[in-house]
Amino acid sequence: MTVSLEMAAEIRRLYFAEHWKRGTISTQLDMHSDVVRRVLGRFGPQPGTPRPITLVLDAYKPFIDETLQQYPRLVATRLYDMICERGYTGSIRTLRRYVRKARPRPRRAYLDIETLAGEVGEVDWGHVGELAVSGGYRPLWVFVLQLSHSRAVFAELEIGRASCRERV
Repeated sequence: MTVSLEMAAEIRRLYFAEHWKRGTISTQLDMHSDVVRRVLGRFGPQPGTPRPITLVLDAYKPFIDETLQQYPRLVATRLYDMICERGYTGSIRTLRRYVRKARPRPRRAYLDIETLAGEVGEVDWGHVGELAVSGGYRPLWVFVLQLSHSRAVFAELEIGRASCRERV
């Protein structure tokens, strides 16, 4: 069914200005509901498309980012006081969530290394003292193996050959 421009305008007026439901419009104008749906379908957001979300905080994000660049350790409550003076009406929780993501991260002086299980292990061997035995002292050595993935440690003590010297 072809709808005149006047009738299409009336359907749109009743739907958008008067906030009538589609079924009410089709009943009052003696039209099929598919005709009303077809006329209204070209206007407004399509079903299933997300609406753009505008947050109260959006207008203050550039100011927050600039302030955090200058003062990266500034607490969120101080930022909240600063933007409330500029007209912010939102909550501190919303601001804290944003600051947690926007705060510049400090640079680290080390590199995290991720290893697979059994891929890397570190070995060390060292002198840890002497052991008193009858007739003298023997050097005591330790062998240590540490797995990088699990941080499991294996250590074994070894007694060296007898030393010729005697301790006084």
